This record gives sequence, C-alpha cells and structure tokens, in this order.
Amino acid sequence: MKAEDMLLYAFHSLRSRSLRSWLTMLGIVVGITAVVLLVGLVQGLKNDVEDQLKSFGPKTAIIVPVNLQQATSFSGGGFTSTSGKLYEADFERVGKIGSVAAATKVLNGRFNVQYKDNSITTTAFGIEPTGYLEVTSGIEIEEGRFLTDSDKKAAVIGHDLAETGFNKLVELGSILNVSGQRFKVVGILKKSGSTFSQTDNALLLPFDDAKELLGDSIIENEVSSIRMMIREDVDIGNATEELESVMLSSHRTTEDQKDFSVVTAAYINSQVEQTTRQLSLFLGAIAGISLLVGGIGISNTMFMGVLERRHEIGLLKSIGMEEKGILSLFLLEASLIGAVGGVIGLVVAYILLLIANLLGFPAAILPEVAFGSLAFSAAVGIISGYIPARQAAMLDPVEALRYE
Repeated sequence: MKAEDMLLYAFHSLRSRSLRSWLTMLGIVVGITAVVLLVGLVQGLKNDVEDQLKSFGPKTAIIVPVNLQQATSFSGGGFTSTSGKLYEADFERVGKIGSVAAATKVLNGRFNVQYKDNSITTTAFGIEPTGYLEVTSGIEIEEGRFLTDSDKKAAVIGHDLAETGFNKLVELGSILNVSGQRFKVVGILKKSGSTFSQTDNALLLPFDDAKELLGDSIIENEVSSIRMMIREDVDIGNATEELESVMLSSHRTTEDQKDFSVVTAAYINSQVEQTTRQLSLFLGAIAGISLLVGGIGISNTMFMGVLERRHEIGLLKSIGMEEKGILSLFLLEASLIGAVGGVIGLVVAYILLLIANLLGFPAAILPEVAFGSLAFSAAVGIISGYIPARQAAMLDPVEALRYE
C-alpha cells in the first residue's frame, strides 16, 4: 500500500470512530495547550524583566545594606533586614575606586504624606540631585524641573504617585505635607513603566531634608544605599568583585557573614533566570502529566481499535499486506491523533497568549516551541500506539478472520 493510500485509510478509520478519536485527542490538546501557554507566559515574564533592566542600566551598581542571599522579606520601599547598615565612610571609600565613574548616597524611609484632604504612607528618597542624575538612567521630567543641590523643602514626584496616589491630581507647585513639614512640588517625572527604577511612584527630596525627617530613626552618618555608575571601559563583573572586596574590608567581615550586597543588572537577571528556570521545570512537570494522560488515552483507543478491527486486519493480511505494513498503518493512526491534537492545542494556546497580551500580561509566542510541540505530540502518539500496533501486526490472519 502506497504512503498516500495509507494516510487516506488512516483518516477514514479515525473518521469512522470520530467521537472516540476526538475524546482521545482531548488529552493531547490539553497537554500541548498547557505546555505552550506556560512556556509562553514564563518566557514573556523573562523578556519583560530584561526590557525593564535596560532602564536600570548595564553599568549601574547599587550597594544595599542586606545580604540578598539571606534576605527574609521585600517590600515596596526596598529590601529589609534585621542587620546591616551603610555609612558615609562606605560611600567615600567606594567613590575612590578607579572603576567607579560616579557615586551618590541615598536615604529612604516611609513617611506620612498629606495632600489636601488625603493622607497616605509612602517611601521617600533623599538624594543628592547632581550625583543622582549622574548614576541614574531613565530620569525624564514631564513638568517643571528636577531638584538642584541648593533646593530646600522641594520635591519631585513620580508620574503614578501624582496621578493616582491621592484623591486629587498633584499639580506642579502643589504643597505636600511630609511628616509635618511642607514641601513644594517643583517637578513631575515622566512615566517609565519600569519596576526596577522605582521612579513612577517615587517621592524625591533633598538629602539633608530627608535626613532631618528621619531624625533618630537612623544613626549618625547612616545612608540607605549607595548608587554608582561603573566606567564604560571596565567590566561590570570585575568592578563588582572590587566593590565587594572594598566593602568587606570596610565592614571587617567575611563573604559568608557580610551584611551588604552589590546589586547590578547582571545580578538581577541571574536571579530572574534561576527563578524562571525552576518555575518552568515545575510547570513543565504539570503539563507533562497532561501529556502522559493523553498518551494513555491514545494507547487505550488503539487497543480497542485492534480488538474491534480484528476481522479487518485479517482481510488486510489475506490480500497480502505484511506485518510491517499493518504496524505502519496503526502507528500512522496513532501519530495522526497526536499530531491533530497538537495542532488544536497549539491554536488554543496561541489564542490564549494573544488574549493575555491584550490584557497586559507579558506573554511570548515562540516559533520553536510551536514546531517542538507538534513534533512532540506526534511522538507521543507513535510511542503510545506502538504496542497496540505491534499487537495488530502479530495477529494470525486465519484467527482474525473468524471475528466479525
């Protein structure tokens, strides 16, 4: 029997048992849909993080007073820890390192902020304006101006905080009451859309004003973080090692007991990759169970087909079809079930991924996943159908013809 004749014969056989065939395909459809959808969502999340990291800056480094490998919590205001502090002496030491092009110190804290009749609690950052602009990318003013080194009781507010942070829109020139002190809004930032820059909901104040607001909640010469821009001709990995060495010496501690971390875009990306890899394995295992169930369904359908079609198999053998041909015919039917189920699952998954993108959830549509899924679904069909196909091929034609 020619290949095209075998294909038509297999289609006819599946159509004659259409309900059973569709129900069998359902397991493959669910499995492939789950695989493609979950891979697309994880990859979309990874791509979104990588895009946002561009605004963080590939040459930006931030020293925070916590060992991130041992950190216990994370809040909107930043990393929190029961130990670890940074000081202005640390800022002076790292600023002298040759690989550092510019550095600035930052203070941050949670404050009660009142605007007209609405009061919220939010994080404010005390900055040195000139230094902050040198080491921070993605800062753009929508209205007004940025802070200057001579400003007192002035504030720059992020786009989202100005738009939705209070019951009323915060306009240029508005007065904010921050922990009992009046600050005039001199600038409103453009929306960045980046999670890592923290500018959309930021409240930026002069460093000395923030220090006054924090009062006794910080010790003398304490800073919350140190931001740096690494020189373009210096490898960020080598610069990170140098910063680690200087800070370990400054704090007189060891690598295992350090109370700080150097955060770079590469560090964040490595953590994200580790998380997404673990998530992919976990979700892949769940999707794999669906494919396993689908494979069992194909095996069951093919076994039933062999029992019901023994007379037909006997006829095929009686007209000269060899065992190899019978085996190929039943394997073709099994692979068609897997392949058609894979195509349907792929279409459903891509529709769901498009909907996810429209709803604002990052999702990636990967061509290689599409081709891999189709090949895998066909392979599941062949593997699941091999034993029943082998059983059909081994039937004695005389015995098979006795069955109607």
